[in-house]
Amino acid sequence: MTAVSESSVRRHRWWVPLLFIGPVLLVQLAFLFTPLLNTFVLAFTDASTIGGGTFTGLANFEEMFSSASFWEAVGHTGLYVLLATPFIVGISIGLAILINTRMRGAGIVRPILFSPLVLPMAVVALMFQYVLASDGLANQLLQGLHLVAAPVPFLTNTHLALISCVIVTIWKGCGLYTMILLAALQNVSRELNEAAELDGASWLRRTFSVTIPQISGTISLVTVLTAISALRAFTEPYVLTAGGPGTSSTTIVVHLFSKGIAPGTEAGYASAISLVLFVFVLAVSSASWLLTRKGRA
Repeated sequence: MTAVSESSVRRHRWWVPLLFIGPVLLVQLAFLFTPLLNTFVLAFTDASTIGGGTFTGLANFEEMFSSASFWEAVGHTGLYVLLATPFIVGISIGLAILINTRMRGAGIVRPILFSPLVLPMAVVALMFQYVLASDGLANQLLQGLHLVAAPVPFLTNTHLALISCVIVTIWKGCGLYTMILLAALQNVSRELNEAAELDGASWLRRTFSVTIPQISGTISLVTVLTAISALRAFTEPYVLTAGGPGTSSTTIVVHLFSKGIAPGTEAGYASAISLVLFVFVLAVSSASWLLTRKGRA
């Protein structure tokens, strides 16, 4: 009798898990899947941010792929990824390994290193806007040390503006990825490291031959996350340079914003750009997954 009643209770409590996951699913549906579906629909219309719109088929994509400004933004974004990703990954690996070693002052270095994580990107960009200004801290230091005769136009030069934005991304991102890699280093086999040390391997040799291979999976993850973050770069170029001078630091997301929100109101065209950006992100993730799978095989 007891067994029958217990099984009956279990059968009638199938809804209990829904009470826990239901709110999360509703939030995901409201703020992720519904906007994604709406973006897909709008991409094939001439809708504006004010409303309305009619079905136009592939007209937005044809206009986008024939637009010089779009391909210029794609080029800037590609350069952004190529510059930011290796520097962030390389610096993060180096910092994580140094912090993980038993060195004096590591307890002080950690909070300083991770402090950028608590600052919103908009605040960081505004801070660097003052640092990199013609009369900012960077130029004052360079001139004070007599390294330059005139202020360096970090934010007003067409060749330096995008690089300045990348520097901000590197400064902000290294803390997070260092923390991820530092967590991975806690699982590195100390026995292998000690055995290599007994065999006479130097610290540098042990790092490259023993330590780094054991965290290669985490390094791949960090590389993908960094590349995706760089593909979606918006706050840095928008706050620092507004995509300028001219369009020299306009990324895909800044281009999307200018077309769909301000000053433009072409919601359909901006949605088409969003779908292309989604494809780029998916391609980066898929390529990384394939390379990782091939490496394990």
